[in-house]
Amino acid sequence: MNNKLPYIDVAEWTMTTTDYVSAPTSNSVVDIAAKQHAVARIHANHARFAAEIKTAETHLAAGRMDEAVLHAHLAAAIAAHTHAGVFGSMRIERLIHAIAAAVPDRAARRDGPFKRKKTAKEALRVLHVGTEVIAVGGLTRMISRWINADAERVNSFAVTRQRNDIPEHLVDAVARSGGTMHRLNTRIGSQLEWVQRLREIGRQHDLIVLHIHCEDLIPLIAFAQAENFPPVLLLNHADHLFWLGQSVSHAVLSLREAAHDITANRRGVAPQRSLYLPTLVDAKRRRTREQARETLKIEPDTQLIISVARGAKYRTIDGVPYADRFVDVLKANPQAQVLVVGSDMPADWERAYNETGGRIKGLPEQSDVALYFEAADIYVDSYPFSSSTSLMEAACFDLPLLTLFTLPDEARLLGINHLGLIGGVLQARTPRDWDATLTRLIREPDWRRERALDAGKGVGCTQPKQWRDWLEAAYQSALNLPPLSSPPALPAVDIDTPRTGEPDWRHEAIYGSDILLTDLTKDYMGALSLEARLRVWRALQSSGEIRGALAAARLMLPEWLKRRLKS
Repeated sequence: MNNKLPYIDVAEWTMTTTDYVSAPTSNSVVDIAAKQHAVARIHANHARFAAEIKTAETHLAAGRMDEAVLHAHLAAAIAAHTHAGVFGSMRIERLIHAIAAAVPDRAARRDGPFKRKKTAKEALRVLHVGTEVIAVGGLTRMISRWINADAERVNSFAVTRQRNDIPEHLVDAVARSGGTMHRLNTRIGSQLEWVQRLREIGRQHDLIVLHIHCEDLIPLIAFAQAENFPPVLLLNHADHLFWLGQSVSHAVLSLREAAHDITANRRGVAPQRSLYLPTLVDAKRRRTREQARETLKIEPDTQLIISVARGAKYRTIDGVPYADRFVDVLKANPQAQVLVVGSDMPADWERAYNETGGRIKGLPEQSDVALYFEAADIYVDSYPFSSSTSLMEAACFDLPLLTLFTLPDEARLLGINHLGLIGGVLQARTPRDWDATLTRLIREPDWRRERALDAGKGVGCTQPKQWRDWLEAAYQSALNLPPLSSPPALPAVDIDTPRTGEPDWRHEAIYGSDILLTDLTKDYMGALSLEARLRVWRALQSSGEIRGALAAARLMLPEWLKRRLKS
């Protein structure tokens, strides 16, 4: 099997999924004003981003490695959370390699260059690396499903900065695989000592897969010198955000076509290193629809519409709360009800709740949401942030899928175009079309069943049996590729110059948020060495950012001690 986009052409899919909708208008007065504001923010964000990189480079030149990592981390956090017009940074990538070269690799010096396996069948030990895994969200589930599906290999998991307990389903998956769980930040020491430990662990495996946060430098520094380690694959799970690691990853695994484009054209990953891997979904019905409805106390004749995602994905956009998008449809269809699992009940949902007689309700985030899928008739996507994993899981429960995408095609990075959803999602391009399509799903049961069948066919590649073929192809491709150089060569495209066209300005307008560097610095201090922690503490103290003796003492505690005390 090759590792290319599957049978349905993306251009064809765009036509088929918009048969029932209209294309959005653009260049409105509102759009122009929003663009001007977003472009100004991008330039301001990039200035902050560049300043932190310069500070990191200054610390590196002075031999202060801990502070160099800290400020590179801060720079990446700025770009990931407040779009800076870039999706990657060669300046930070070069910093990563310089720090890696300055931190002696004891295992490599002792044992010499790493001897790689030649075929995927020979690669029997896989190390998965994450930053932090949480109970709610698709990434943690995908890691445990990955390990369960790859049953012929021993899969271990290392996490760099875990705060709470690791979800039980992931612990169980690793145990069943015969692997080992490694919590680096519970070990006595600091981030560069965790780098050393991760290097030792990595050399005990045949392949390494990164599922890390956008700004996590610890695994990248650990594995930057490619000749000392097995191939490193990076799962592009945050494909719409800035992230680090393109110069360390022998292969980048993208989940969709739009991400594949950005990986090559805005991150500088060579085409032969940019591969596809579908999201892995293995949702299965445990109850009948009637049993699930009885548990939830849903009347048999109710048309139940559900949406499932983390609360942050239901942000009010352009002054319109997510709940308001259902009011007209619910008024016209008194037998319909909406449950939004994960949103809770924001204050600005009260009007919609009251106007529909309580027929739209937000529920708290939950780790097990199968009951709601089993009881539902229709699945609608979160907005303005889509949830591809939830869409795929809904298709496994024979539900039709509806998403709202009001942006131009050039901004498709912000929409749904994932492997497993191509051809199976109804995509409304305006709020009016959203109402019309949702109404038709409610009122026409035959059409609803046909659309559910379309969704079910699409998710075939996300099921374990087909998905394993994609995984084997990706592993073999990574093993075939030569090691990357260190320091990294310049990519074929410029990835450092900020851009403000599509999709960048829309990215900032929709996803942009405010972050406080002081808070991020305080959060990271525990990972620093004692000497570096003391220097950063003094700088914060002198600028008046530390208030009270208790806060001052807490900031000086090492992270490993805080994690041990908490557990």
